[in-house]
Amino acid sequence: MTTQSTTATFIGRSGKVYTFENTAVTDGTAGEEMQSGPSPYALTAQSLGDYAQNDTLVMGLVTAQTNAGVAYISYGGEIVSTLPVSAHSVSNEMKMLAKPVAVRAGMVLQIVTHVTATTQYYLAVESASQSHVFAYTSTGAATGNLVSILTGQNIGRVMKQPIIKAYFTGPADTTAAPGGAIFVSGSGTPIGFVPLSLSSKAQPQYSNVSINLDLNTVAQVVADA
Repeated sequence: MTTQSTTATFIGRSGKVYTFENTAVTDGTAGEEMQSGPSPYALTAQSLGDYAQNDTLVMGLVTAQTNAGVAYISYGGEIVSTLPVSAHSVSNEMKMLAKPVAVRAGMVLQIVTHVTATTQYYLAVESASQSHVFAYTSTGAATGNLVSILTGQNIGRVMKQPIIKAYFTGPADTTAAPGGAIFVSGSGTPIGFVPLSLSSKAQPQYSNVSINLDLNTVAQVVADA
């Protein structure tokens, strides 16, 4: 398995800057932890919840060496915030977080990386009170449902409020349509769309959307390989 070096930088409401790293993230492994570092900016390796405890993160960026799938903050086994990602090889910009994150002990910063020629897709979504990540691994030309990385459920079973922000990463499916994640209601009607981003080519951006979900809504991708 290949690995990548990853870094993350956040700015707190206090004005403090917090840096994190993991120099050997295994590609395709879900949710590898990043800890405070490198020296001299952080003298010991600590989890996010210990390093930035009692501050509120408002801006940041998580960067992989060649290709980032998704990054997020977890707490108590739940995802509390998705995070902006990019690759070192493209122009990067610090981004306001989808929502401010009040850091508590026990919070963990996690990242998923993958090889450039990946077959893995990741959808990071935000509602007014929920954050979550959905994934699909393609095994050939087909339409696939993106499911929760925690429970394996479809998006309508996980998200209880309309989606207001989202980004979608994956491989260069240049012959597939519609070229992103499409949301389909329980009655089979397309109701939302988030374009596909290749973090190895350009920094993924959150799309501002308003996607109302029913219990049987699915998020799908049409893969060509």
